[in-house]
Amino acid sequence: MSAENYNKIRRILFSTANDRKKGFSVSYEWLEKTYKKQLSPQGYAGLLAELKFYEKNKKEFNLTVAGDMGEHADFSGSMGQEVCRFDVTTNLAYKKYQDYEPFFSDGPKYKIVVMDKASNEVSDIVSLAFEQCSCGGYKIPFLLLMGENFNDRGESQWSNDQLVMKICTSCNEYGEASRHTHHFLYSPQEYVSNLPEEMDNNERRSKINQYCLGAYKYFRREFCDELMGVAGHDYKVTAPDGGGYWTFNFQFKNQVVGDFLLDDIDCGLL
Repeated sequence: MSAENYNKIRRILFSTANDRKKGFSVSYEWLEKTYKKQLSPQGYAGLLAELKFYEKNKKEFNLTVAGDMGEHADFSGSMGQEVCRFDVTTNLAYKKYQDYEPFFSDGPKYKIVVMDKASNEVSDIVSLAFEQCSCGGYKIPFLLLMGENFNDRGESQWSNDQLVMKICTSCNEYGEASRHTHHFLYSPQEYVSNLPEEMDNNERRSKINQYCLGAYKYFRREFCDELMGVAGHDYKVTAPDGGGYWTFNFQFKNQVVGDFLLDDIDCGLL
């Protein structure tokens, strides 16, 4: 399933849930009978958890559904007097992050809602924190959109790899957590090359941001709830003879880590 189709299903389900003539009962029915077979098990469980959390906690947390092209979490709302964003997950491994030092010293405004799959009830709501690196920094997970795949004869495989990476905010040490392959999920560079030449820079930047944010929302729900950004793997030319270096070029960063990740981070050829 593409990111666009996944986000479309999400919009339909929450629009239905908010429709007074249809409501949550119809939304659940459509999820079970129409969309479940189109989603991965993790994607289905994630959407079901989002719907259950929204239905049961909409008033308590003053929840508003975040759009797939404008918000960086599942919901915005508040806890007590604090305005915050909520990400919903069924991955109970998030509970171990309570043992780490909080990532934000000025108090968290980003909450992870852990839903129990068996009961569809909130198991825990934890403040965002990341795995600590041996150097003392924190490992931030991000999505790396790679270029088109070719075989040994230079023939296109009509596919692209996507790497879930983790990079330390202090020493910039990075590593691959998992690798995935999709058709028509292009690198940022390839996506830009297909935009009309006459498009102005502001519109072009908006299109790139929307494209990467769509990929982010899709991968975060389908493969890795912890993702905090999307980058391309770019070669920066710095010399007349073509010399240069490879970088992680971040096209999208969740604003909660924006101050801790540079737009370009030196790396090697992957």
